[in-house]
Amino acid sequence: MRSVTPETARDKQLEEAIGHEVGNDGYRYSYNHVSLSGGRTDAALVYLSTPDDCGSGGCILLVFEKEGEGYRLVSRITLIRTPVVVSSHVTNGRKDLIVFVSGGGTQPGYDAVLAFDGYKYPENPTVSPAVPLKKSVRGVAYLSGEIRPDSVIVVSPRR
Repeated sequence: MRSVTPETARDKQLEEAIGHEVGNDGYRYSYNHVSLSGGRTDAALVYLSTPDDCGSGGCILLVFEKEGEGYRLVSRITLIRTPVVVSSHVTNGRKDLIVFVSGGGTQPGYDAVLAFDGYKYPENPTVSPAVPLKKSVRGVAYLSGEIRPDSVIVVSPRR
């Protein structure tokens, strides 16, 4: 499976969309532009790593779709650990996301499938409609590798 490390160039439109969702108190994030509907890059996976966005089960993943010159939030998913695999399998016009679930009392860990329902992805990989992965899938692992200070973009609070 191919792995892609987080992008490090700032994307002003993406930061505006993130700020709209999380507020202007400042935040830390890593991201990758991805294709969720096939072909062109049409989305962004944003991993929030500010301490308030993380717990023992993982952090928050925001899934944005490109819309005109900006981005529109599709899903806010909790309890995410990186990497996030964008599967080759498509449900309701979007590729499935595969994430590893562990921590927070989950023993043993397992891979969960987050399938698009036509509007959004599941908000939590530990409960339905997310399901444990039953067979291996092809895909690309994004936000791969250790999330290090040089792969995290810090946005300072606005005054």
